[in-house]
Amino acid sequence: MRITASPRQLSQTPRRAVVAATMVALVSLVLAACQPDNGGTNYTAINSLRASVAVPELARTGELDVKAQAQADRMAKRGAIYHSTNMAAGVSPGWSLIGENVASAGSVEAAEAALEASPPHYENLTNPAFNQVGIGVTVKNGVYYVVQVFVSR
Repeated sequence: MRITASPRQLSQTPRRAVVAATMVALVSLVLAACQPDNGGTNYTAINSLRASVAVPELARTGELDVKAQAQADRMAKRGAIYHSTNMAAGVSPGWSLIGENVASAGSVEAAEAALEASPPHYENLTNPAFNQVGIGVTVKNGVYYVVQVFVSR
């Protein structure tokens, strides 16, 4: 048995595929827009804190974001917070000081509040020697795992 399509059916098939692909892309964009930018929210909070104590803002870098995100993912997988075992891993040469803050809480804002309430973490957040930051946030089972990597160059 042979199945054939009429010329009209053939011409509509690509249009339907294009319309379907366009709809999928639009839905994906809308869903992405509805997801909060947890790293961006935390970055804004860090620089607001620094401004409040007259410390220059930090530049956010992709390299440090990758390092921080990998650590946040590891912590979420384990279900516990802990510091990186090798702070320099994944950081290109030229740095003079590295620091890391790790936290978990029910929100990014709660994690940031806990870090600001802790003297050693607050010191990293407001240290004028740091000029770059990377931020990673992973959410698992309603828990936000937040990692901040600070570098001085």
